[in-house]
Amino acid sequence: YYDWIQDAQSDNTLAISRRQSSRMQFQGSSIACMEQLDEHLLAVSIQPFEDSRVLPSALSLPVTSPRGVYILDTKESSIKAILDAHRDTVTCMCSLPDGGLLTAGGKMDATVRVWDSVAASNGDINDGAGEEVKIFQEARIMKQPGYVFDLQVLPDSNGSGVYAISAARYNVIKIVI
Repeated sequence: YYDWIQDAQSDNTLAISRRQSSRMQFQGSSIACMEQLDEHLLAVSIQPFEDSRVLPSALSLPVTSPRGVYILDTKESSIKAILDAHRDTVTCMCSLPDGGLLTAGGKMDATVRVWDSVAASNGDINDGAGEEVKIFQEARIMKQPGYVFDLQVLPDSNGSGVYAISAARYNVIKIVI
């Protein structure tokens, strides 16, 4: 696996290391949060950032959705898809056992969205052969929990494959099944 590092205070790049080191930088944006989806896929939430410096050592990635979640193929150093349904910056994410992804928007959005595995991690969504990056704008909204700080999967202790989601907000933890 890769080591994911964000150095937001100095240069707002995403450094990926494994035998070799490479850097990717979102133009005019900073990283809000990240979630590893599999060995080579990483979900990265970005937010607008006024510093427009471009580092010569970084691969500059275009930003078409200023508050989107970008699915990156770290092996190919490419954007596979963009999840763009929240009205505010995505502040936390959680990968699901079925390959899906939960994303939680900030206070102005206050929704948790469930993205299926095709949008979140399927390698066939964009083969990188000159196709346009697919932008997904539809995802199911969970009725609960609203605005949250963190999301975690709680697997069934009997191994049934059923799971619940725990969501933290202020001093409350909600369990959503």
